[in-house]
Amino acid sequence: MKKILFITSQYRTGERIYPILPHLCEEFEVDLLKVYQMKSSHKWAGDRDLRKDFDRKYGHLFTRVIKEHEYDGDYDLIISDDNRDSFKTKLGQYYRGRKGTLVSFEHGNNDRNYFSKGYQKVFDKCFVFGSKDAFHPSTLAGGIPANDKLKEYQNLEKKHILIIVNFLGNRTSPFKVNFNQHLFEKLDLKNIQNTLNLPFLFKLKSRADDGSYLRNLDYLHNTVKDVEYDVIVDVEDDNKLIAESGYVIGAPSTLSFKPIQLGIPTVLIERSGQHGSFHDFSGLLNHNDDILSFLQTQPNYTDWVEKSIEGGTTFTSTQNVVNKIKELL
Repeated sequence: MKKILFITSQYRTGERIYPILPHLCEEFEVDLLKVYQMKSSHKWAGDRDLRKDFDRKYGHLFTRVIKEHEYDGDYDLIISDDNRDSFKTKLGQYYRGRKGTLVSFEHGNNDRNYFSKGYQKVFDKCFVFGSKDAFHPSTLAGGIPANDKLKEYQNLEKKHILIIVNFLGNRTSPFKVNFNQHLFEKLDLKNIQNTLNLPFLFKLKSRADDGSYLRNLDYLHNTVKDVEYDVIVDVEDDNKLIAESGYVIGAPSTLSFKPIQLGIPTVLIERSGQHGSFHDFSGLLNHNDDILSFLQTQPNYTDWVEKSIEGGTTFTSTQNVVNKIKELL
């Protein structure tokens, strides 16, 4: 039986591809190696440790769970949930010691040239989201396996206007536009809420360098005024969270693919995150644009999804990735 090593480094990165694991573990001998933020020694920064969800859902599937010092590279295929050449994940070390192919998945929606930097240094092949991004010889269009479950949630009641936050205004940021009082005033949240008649739900990232999510909650409570809203940090089922959204406003991010796949009116704020695959998305707007009018239109994202997410319109990314992995063995 063929042997595979699955390396997972961050829940937020890995959760996009975890649905491939039951399929692979059913046919192959699959070992698990946890590195970086997936190690138990790493302090979880959010309000729900999603690593426990990973262990509960997938831990029993693996043949072995190995430690870093037990790695010997003796696998027909190594799969990594990240494609960055970083001291944090030590992928270069595992790449140099490999005996078979190492295939990775792109870190997330980004503008950075991880492909030329990482090719033949930390991976042989790398999965990207859609065919339009498969511009490097190493790339394979895979889609987003975790998003396939959206198909089960297409008719849920709409409960909120979701705001997907990248960087708040209480910390340093590499981006020109951040989720601060200035942006909230520009968006005119009160007018949006009065018109669309739904409460806001802010989705925050749990970042290791934030220290504690509590300071972010305090910041929002001191900044967002005169509207009805709630805040969520870590959530077990983000597909359901998205499907219950009547509208979405946010930064360009991997999470933002989900509402677009479901055809939910979505506005992404320019320069609040890496544009990446969203560079040609019609809802990528300047924060001075008429956000409300765009949200009130009924979008048709089908053509964009077909180019940007392999299997995105048919919710078949999981099987697509599994099939391509089998071709590498």
